[in-house]
Amino acid sequence: MKLFFSSEEVASHLNITVSRLDFYVREFKLKINKVKRVRKFTHDDLEKLGKILDLIDQQGYTLEGAREQIKIGINRINPAIEIINKLKDIKKTLEFIKESIE
Repeated sequence: MKLFFSSEEVASHLNITVSRLDFYVREFKLKINKVKRVRKFTHDDLEKLGKILDLIDQQGYTLEGAREQIKIGINRINPAIEIINKLKDIKKTLEFIKESIE
């Protein structure tokens, strides 16, 4: 199992463009590890980005609204939503692994 992912791999996994990924990293001030000048995303980074995309794309929050939700942790109020989101992330990861094997 991979420990780090490139920007291209993360963008592909999340079904977004690399430029949109870079935008969210900047907007939400995510601390992404770098090796030389190349970003290396961890599984935690993927989870954070997945939550951001869920808040914006699925739940209809604005960037500012999504920042507030992340800051105060409102998503943790309903554990069923949290479990569903984690299962979706696991499914995406498994699909990504399957694609890379083929």
